[in-house]
Amino acid sequence: MRPAVGGPTSAVAARLRRALAGTPLAAAADALAPQLAEAPGADALAAAPDAVFSGFARAAAASPEQARFALRRRSLLARAAELDPGWLARRAAALETDAGADPTDLESFLDGLRLLRREDMFLAACVDFGGVAPFEEVSGFLSSLAEAVARRALQAASRSLPEPDPELAVVAMGKLGGREFTYHSDLDLIFLHGGGVEAVPGASRVAQRLISYVTTMTGAGMAYAVDSRLRPSGKQGMLVTSFDGFIAYQSENAATWESLALVRARPIAGAVAPTEAALDRIHARVFGRGPGVWPEIADMRRRVERERTADEARGVELKLGPGGLMDAEFLAEGGVLELGRDRARAPLPSVPALLRATAGEAAAAAPLAHYAFLRRVEGRLRWCAGRAEERLDPSHARLEAMAELVEPGLAPAALLERIAAARAGLRAAWNEVVTAGTIRALAAADPGGR
Repeated sequence: MRPAVGGPTSAVAARLRRALAGTPLAAAADALAPQLAEAPGADALAAAPDAVFSGFARAAAASPEQARFALRRRSLLARAAELDPGWLARRAAALETDAGADPTDLESFLDGLRLLRREDMFLAACVDFGGVAPFEEVSGFLSSLAEAVARRALQAASRSLPEPDPELAVVAMGKLGGREFTYHSDLDLIFLHGGGVEAVPGASRVAQRLISYVTTMTGAGMAYAVDSRLRPSGKQGMLVTSFDGFIAYQSENAATWESLALVRARPIAGAVAPTEAALDRIHARVFGRGPGVWPEIADMRRRVERERTADEARGVELKLGPGGLMDAEFLAEGGVLELGRDRARAPLPSVPALLRATAGEAAAAAPLAHYAFLRRVEGRLRWCAGRAEERLDPSHARLEAMAELVEPGLAPAALLERIAAARAGLRAAWNEVVTAGTIRALAAADPGGR
């Protein structure tokens, strides 16, 4: 039945138009408003606080695909109406303790994982785009959500063994390891095992099923893409490595780029304690090599720019290009390779925590401000694109919408200028460290630095 003219659902459509009026997202309201008026839960959303409603309107208008999904989910609009600044922390805590649905009905279980990820990601975007919570908190929540999906997938996959092995560990790398996830990020995972040679086939079967449970396309979509190429020997190596084998490889045979990647490794499911013990042993052997690491790190960075970045006339490379996010990542990871990792100062292996621990709070402040801004831009680019995009096309039709999500009222030209300034600032910090051959080149400006 269609809503009565002038009724509460008509009011929510009018509120949507007002929330987007005068912005580059206003054009989307014409198509979105009538759909919202007929959506289940629209009456509840009509009573949401202004910031929450604005976040919903902006998230839906910037991504028609996500809007279609949200408007079909019977309870999602009512959940959105209840969002507040504490929702991210409460929901993350609930995910930590909730084991999820019984995986005996595999089809329903897989759909449940995907719906969990899509619904909670949409709600996080409402919080983000409405300014209800800062992007750093949203990023941490998206990481907790991904970890919850990985834990549930491991639990289900372990049922394939007659006697589930408690010694299998899922280790997060990269953004997930540092709890700096964003929209549509991949899961960078490696798998470790505490058993002997005879246990490898069973452990590998569990790891393979976990990957399948997360990546298989169902009617509800895909939960996450998984990248396991950071395991020892990359794609040529075994999917699951023993703790002893991993320690030996990382201590004796790993290339410098593998040691850099290891800086942000963190166990998230399964045998967490044995993995932390193994990582501690590796850290003691591998990290703290002194300033001699920087020439090789600089050479790696040059190769990435030469081989993996396209002509920037086609778009701005937010991650891999000069002054991109990788500059900050390599500074943080390289500082640990040079000076070692102090868990007391950086208990979570995030880029900000690691760089502050090695370069000092004051010295890290400017490059981390540039890094935070580029991460914010990257998150909004991915939301608008609906995929893990890292290149920003200045001629893209949705650039105005993306600029509006970065900061209300921000013009595309101003966004591009700020991106250029952030990249120049990061590249200056990178050049300072590489030229001096030590992360202390940043720390010299900070009396409290190491």
